Amino acid sequence: MISLFIDSSRRELSVALINNDKLISSVNVESYSKHSNFLMNTIKSILKDNTISINDVDNFVILNGPGSFTGVRVGITISKTLAWVLSKKIYTLSTLEAQKLGVKDDVVISVIKDKNDYSYVGIYEEDTKYEDYISIDDEKLNLKNKNITIVSMEKSVFTDNLVEKLSNYNNVNISIIDSYNYINVINYALSKSSINPHSAKPIYLKKIDAEKKNNAN
Repeated sequence: MISLFIDSSRRELSVALINNDKLISSVNVESYSKHSNFLMNTIKSILKDNTISINDVDNFVILNGPGSFTGVRVGITISKTLAWVLSKKIYTLSTLEAQKLGVKDDVVISVIKDKNDYSYVGIYEEDTKYEDYISIDDEKLNLKNKNITIVSMEKSVFTDNLVEKLSNYNNVNISIIDSYNYINVINYALSKSSINPHSAKPIYLKKIDAEKKNNAN
């Protein structure tokens, strides 16, 4: 069973091919703000290089954010269109959740950097999860007497401040990862139910300026 993984939510575009539990190939492209120019060609290239037809792909696994507003939309639009046209299954997973897969602790906090005091944050404890765009002072981060691992793809002022804040009451580790564990991510996504391609939607979390003005009025 061949699965095609797509992540266009970050500065780096990621595409990978998995055959059951074997990673066939993965490609990472620095194309920040230009994912729409690179994604289709990257998909075509990885398939061609591995002598695989798009029709041979059984599943599309797409990370639907949070992250780049435009980037997330590009990945969702292309993957849902391919899945619908080819009558294939599509699975979505949040970028925050994908980032923390394989990391075990009482509490795992997944962070995607944005501003110094605000970032996209996922808090995972046992069977509960919380994902939002929050400040370092958010009450959800007032954790005490826990073993905590913070996972991110890059250190930032936010992660440094988070470590300092949580270390006052908890045993805290920080794990900076280079890339996703594609096999873990895809198998986890496939363990969920596939969705109708038309229902695949981006996760933004952060309100855009138009929404802020509308709420203010």
